[in-house]
Amino acid sequence: MLALPLPAAAGSGAGPVETRLAEEILASLGPSVPPDAQVALTLGRPFDGPVDAVRDIGLDPRTGIFQARILSNGHAVELSGRADVEVTMPVPVRRIRPGEVIEASDLTTVRLSLDRAGAGFIATADALVGQSPRRQLSAGRLVQVGSVGAPIVVQRNRPVTLVYEDGALLLAARGRALQEGGVGDSVRVMNIASSTVVTGTVTGAETVSVSGPRVPQAARP
Repeated sequence: MLALPLPAAAGSGAGPVETRLAEEILASLGPSVPPDAQVALTLGRPFDGPVDAVRDIGLDPRTGIFQARILSNGHAVELSGRADVEVTMPVPVRRIRPGEVIEASDLTTVRLSLDRAGAGFIATADALVGQSPRRQLSAGRLVQVGSVGAPIVVQRNRPVTLVYEDGALLLAARGRALQEGGVGDSVRVMNIASSTVVTGTVTGAETVSVSGPRVPQAARP
């Protein structure tokens, strides 16, 4: 069995068959595979000849079984075996509650097979640090995509400042948030003076920006 990291240049030059097959398998999985991915490869039967080229290779991601056709000394050789692809995934080291901001010290990593990691989970610590859970995160569990976001700076049913922008015109009004949100989120807010409900973008602490040509008269000073 041979465990290899993702190579810098898959398929360049001749080399051991395990190395070449591992390179081709990882390359076939595309850019979605993290750069620290590794493959544990086991040939169904030994082969120690040179590898001139890999013509065809296929991997069943459910079973890990691969089939390959290589050229060795001008002859086509059929090979098969098992390839287990592993990736490193971030997980919390403790329970993290909604409202907390995730720090690097809150995370560790685990190695998992690619099929267990899946596309529905956040794959890098950088994508988690500085974010805030939308629901409680458990220690040692993968973090689902969509379960974290920018820290909440607008609270539901709490006062906010509505900033109306129309070209060079900038007006402010008092509002009440109907949804919570972090910077960049879209939330619905009620203009206190006019009882008009508008949708805007959270731009800061207790601040929501609304752009458009229709500025409520109640917002004028």
